[in-house]
Amino acid sequence: GITADELHQLISELPDGYRTVINLFVFEGYTHQEIADVLGIDRATSASQLYYAKQLLAKRIKELTDKRR
Repeated sequence: GITADELHQLISELPDGYRTVINLFVFEGYTHQEIADVLGIDRATSASQLYYAKQLLAKRIKELTDKRR
């Protein structure tokens, strides 16, 4: 596994849009519609950004844990 600090670091390294949406959705509890309203984007764009953010985060977590083996 990884530490909370490592996860925070990986999130901070995400592209801006991904990082913003993941923070608002996961940590702040915003809905996709609320994120869309706040950021002036389409609701589907928010959902898409979250999907790709999670994919990229999973890839980077795997790379980090693989490096330790």
